Amino acid sequence: MKKLLTGLVLILFSYQSYSQQVYWQCSNVVIDNPSAFLSVWDDFMNSDLGKSFSANAIFQFDQSSSEFSATHQICWFSEDASALQANFQKFMSAKMVNAAGIWETWNENVEQEANVLGQSLIADPAGFDLQFAAVYYVKVEDPASYGAAFTKMKKAFDATDSDGVLELHEILAGGEPGVTHEVIVRSKSMASWLEGRNKFVASKDFQDFIASTRPYSEVLHVLTGSPVKFYNVQ
Repeated sequence: MKKLLTGLVLILFSYQSYSQQVYWQCSNVVIDNPSAFLSVWDDFMNSDLGKSFSANAIFQFDQSSSEFSATHQICWFSEDASALQANFQKFMSAKMVNAAGIWETWNENVEQEANVLGQSLIADPAGFDLQFAAVYYVKVEDPASYGAAFTKMKKAFDATDSDGVLELHEILAGGEPGVTHEVIVRSKSMASWLEGRNKFVASKDFQDFIASTRPYSEVLHVLTGSPVKFYNVQ
């Protein structure tokens, strides 16, 4: 037991040395009229009430499988869990009073498909605004071993000349069936990601990662997307 606890402490330390922990709550939604919705959302988030929320981002899905009809993702994120909780309460109040017309616009244009609560394990918020992201939905049965292998692989990734960032997130509640973690690769463009991906996946470091994690993990889905706009980001 002592060896197990020591191992978990070392893994946690390696996570923290790479990351600034961020809690996040995202809704995968179908937006029928993106331009109309985003116009109202922009007015809402630039209001005094909107400015009191934690950081917010709107992402659009660019490539996904036929299993997903969501067109966008609306995310709130913060280093402070209580701020994330306050967002929910404020947003429900805003919809009740139809602040900036958000209630009727939401009802007319938005259909929520999934709601996800998560936290970053290895991530740097400085890379969140990169213009392309590949998201891997992963089922992990041994999180401690996966985290250790991911940390080792990330060191090799960071040593390359890639302009992207590599992240590991944990799903705490909600989301898609079977998905326990998200691996996100962000880059400045799809072309940049493809070039870097094809080079890195052929490396020994990546192949070792795949071989070591295959017995207890499975990639269930791969999506790509890009940020539309950020709010309340310093």
